[in-house]
Amino acid sequence: MKSIVLTCIALLAPFSAAISAAENGDLRLAKIFTDNMVLQQQKPIAVWGWAKPGTKVSITITQNRQSGEKAVTAYSEQTKRRPATLRATGEYSIKIQYVEKHPPRLPTQIHHVITDENGRWQVRFQAAQASFQPTWIIASSDDVVVAVQNVLIGEIWVCAGQSNMGWGNFNRKDREAASADFPGLRYIAWEDSYYKPLDDVRRNIHWQECSPETAERFSAVPYLYGMFLHRYLKVPVGVINVARGGTLGQTWCLRDELTNIDTPIIKRVLADYDAETAAWDDPQQLATIMAEWEKSVEAAKVEHQQRVARAKADGKPEPRLRLPKKPADPRSGWSPPAGLFNATIMPIRHLGIRGVLYYQGENNNFMRWTRYESTFPKVPVSFRQAFGEKDLPFGCISQPGWGNFDLDPEVATVAEGYAIVRDIQRRALADDPHADMIATYPTGNSYIHPAEKLPVAEYASLWALAKVYQKPVQHVGNTYREMKIKDNKVYLFFDIDPIVRERWKDVTKQAYWQVLPCPREGNAAFKGFIIAGKDQRWYPAKGRHTKLDDNWCIELTSDLVSEPVAARYGWANWPTGNMVGRNRIPMPTFRTDNWPVPEGVNYSKEAQDKSKQQLDQLRQVAQRQALDRKIRQAQVDLPRLETELYRGNAKGQIQSKLARLEAILTEMETDKWLSSRIRGDHPELAKSIKALQEHIATLKAQADAIPGK
Repeated sequence: MKSIVLTCIALLAPFSAAISAAENGDLRLAKIFTDNMVLQQQKPIAVWGWAKPGTKVSITITQNRQSGEKAVTAYSEQTKRRPATLRATGEYSIKIQYVEKHPPRLPTQIHHVITDENGRWQVRFQAAQASFQPTWIIASSDDVVVAVQNVLIGEIWVCAGQSNMGWGNFNRKDREAASADFPGLRYIAWEDSYYKPLDDVRRNIHWQECSPETAERFSAVPYLYGMFLHRYLKVPVGVINVARGGTLGQTWCLRDELTNIDTPIIKRVLADYDAETAAWDDPQQLATIMAEWEKSVEAAKVEHQQRVARAKADGKPEPRLRLPKKPADPRSGWSPPAGLFNATIMPIRHLGIRGVLYYQGENNNFMRWTRYESTFPKVPVSFRQAFGEKDLPFGCISQPGWGNFDLDPEVATVAEGYAIVRDIQRRALADDPHADMIATYPTGNSYIHPAEKLPVAEYASLWALAKVYQKPVQHVGNTYREMKIKDNKVYLFFDIDPIVRERWKDVTKQAYWQVLPCPREGNAAFKGFIIAGKDQRWYPAKGRHTKLDDNWCIELTSDLVSEPVAARYGWANWPTGNMVGRNRIPMPTFRTDNWPVPEGVNYSKEAQDKSKQQLDQLRQVAQRQALDRKIRQAQVDLPRLETELYRGNAKGQIQSKLARLEAILTEMETDKWLSSRIRGDHPELAKSIKALQEHIATLKAQADAIPGK
């Protein structure tokens, strides 16, 4: 086993190593190459940049301290001639946390190259082993020198997606920052979007060492993910975070891959976007667009004056002035087709990386899953094509919960569709040996931005350690294997014996989770399952741990499904499932059926009103189905309650069940939307509700007469 010690090295760096080409004789490195960066181990090291066309450039990579410091000194001397454009960084220390007694040495390598007609140059150095030894990258041409220092060699991961990946909302921010002393963990982040592939990053970006002073700038999931890998692998880890909140799956794909999708909705999206960008590229069309907008502004002002006059005449407050929104340049929007991929991935496509961690899907839930069915499979394909590795590891973190916790699963699915998106991700990656969907619920708080980010990063790191690094750790909680139907009951079999995970609350009303031992037959309360008959109507199912054909399984039943044919798990916007497996890893959303899901809504500008009507209709149908199911369940439960009364069940239990039913019926009566729909569309249900309420009153009186608690 390798021996690890702690040491510290001090260097003098009067100025930052990142300046523009214009400031240094047109010689520069690509902007991803800055002080404190990490290079990918065990892969050829690509270094590239720009100079004047036809320029001879010498590029050196070395761990020779004397050579490196000499280059840095020369570089600093050159930059001192332009103090107005540079930021002094002063003196600082470089801490090397892990230093091996006999570290692998990177031999000094030098390449000479002549820039092409566009002034671009690129070289490839031989692969190197992970090393905490400071490394220098030096580019020189004539009397011009560019150098970056404190470079380490280790593992690089690209983190992409939405705000789930991009936000830094740590649950225990102060404590996390105080303990974040990992100089071998490096981080770089930027956001950008463009309608064409870029050769270089457009922003000034800088790699940062992880320290208590810098950790708060890191996004939570990428930081924790990198920290787990860094501590386990004991090698430098570099995290590149390019996530952007509110983005759709289509913006994380190569444009060529999107073009190859043969579906009407994607073709329409691409055609509309191309037309919009063409208009902005054409000065005449752009002038017309702006002239029309200015005309609409003037019309809005005139209309506002008329509204003000009417308000004064009626003695009402003056209304607000509402002007039409100024047309935005579609070429740099945040979710155009291939936009983020063009601006963040294409500029670094020559960089060696280990893999991609992806955390996205939220904005495709909102009735946009029709396009996600075809665009998401193109995401891992696009990353692999860009980086030139057909087997590039791709980990997709599944979306947690969103919306009303108590919303009926069927209604929630239609309203937003988180379950549909999770299922799309799972099916797309199911047969990919180098990709997985990483389930993240329950994690204490299943909200779309869970306060507890550590379990999310932990599940992701377990996947990477097992699948990518071949470490002896478990990364899959459980896997659905098969379904059997017997005696009108559903039996689900898995690769390991199912375990339940229950939620409990302490006196502070904070939610925590505990994993219960593998339950005995008949004692488990498995939650989160629904079953359906041939009518494809879904109902909550009771799940218990049992044996069938000498194999442990989960038995599912419902009073409302006499002949079940299919089952689903975690099929809701906010999953309530409690099934876990190895390492307490949760079971992902899955289904045994292949029935088509509802179509998403068309969000084109001219169809917005129609889309809203479609969405309202879908919600109304789902609400009626949920209402009907509640009524049917109450009608089944009431006779049982009567029987339990005569069997002398505890008074408190009966009263609790009666209270639950009464609450359901009260909701149907007091909720304006539900009650209006019942009266208007289902008068027979109104009669049933009234009869049930009278029946409950009778049962409550009988329960109150029972002695005891």
